[in-house]
Amino acid sequence: MKRIITLFCVALLGLMLLTGCTESAGLKIGVVDESAAFKDNKVTVAAMAYLQELGVPLQAKAEEAYKAMQAEQTEDNVAAYKLAMGELQKVMNGEQQRIVALIDQKFNAVLDAYRAEKGLTLILSKESVISFSETIDITNDIVVAMNALELDFKALEPAAAPAPEVVKEETE
Repeated sequence: MKRIITLFCVALLGLMLLTGCTESAGLKIGVVDESAAFKDNKVTVAAMAYLQELGVPLQAKAEEAYKAMQAEQTEDNVAAYKLAMGELQKVMNGEQQRIVALIDQKFNAVLDAYRAEKGLTLILSKESVISFSETIDITNDIVVAMNALELDFKALEPAAAPAPEVVKEETE
């Protein structure tokens, strides 16, 4: 009986020491709802407005080509419509990928800065956590930090590709 009590006390003491070590290590965790943080900040809203503004003239050009093709379906009209749609898709897909990558880069920088400022050990995505206390939810803080960013998407546009040179053949 004395052995069982001794083993129980040793196990209890070990458990207390282990718990004390974990607390003294200062493991601090934050949880962020990434989809809400992306959706609810002004940088993302500005990015959507920029993409819509960028698409207006391209969509108008494609609609004009479509109407011309519907009015008279010639090879030139069909080719012009395909060209306009191809340009619309290429430009919009490229810009969308560029903008998403830029915002993602800024989002990760905000998370890193927040983690360092608050002394957090790690930040987890809400989607990958089964259960957590709302006291460690940092989503609103991240949205506030993202709102503080100023990005001018037009200033960040990639340089336009140079127009292809027309090569004239010399006749002798």
